[in-house]
Amino acid sequence: MSQDQPLYGELVIPFNTENPSESHAAAALKAEEMRSRIEEAAYRLAEKRGFIPGYELDDWLEAEIQVLRSLK
Repeated sequence: MSQDQPLYGELVIPFNTENPSESHAAAALKAEEMRSRIEEAAYRLAEKRGFIPGYELDDWLEAEIQVLRSLK
């Protein structure tokens, strides 16, 4: 595999060489936005099930799938 290719599932954000701190801030904001959307989706899934314990990881993984699909 070429080193230029991102790893599977790796978030790739273009690097701004003129102001690297802006690129880092943008990446952090996007990561936080994604996490927030996943948290909300996972909460809704748990709520549908009546917050029965033991499904937290399942809810999180399903929420990730839902959020990523919504971006396409």
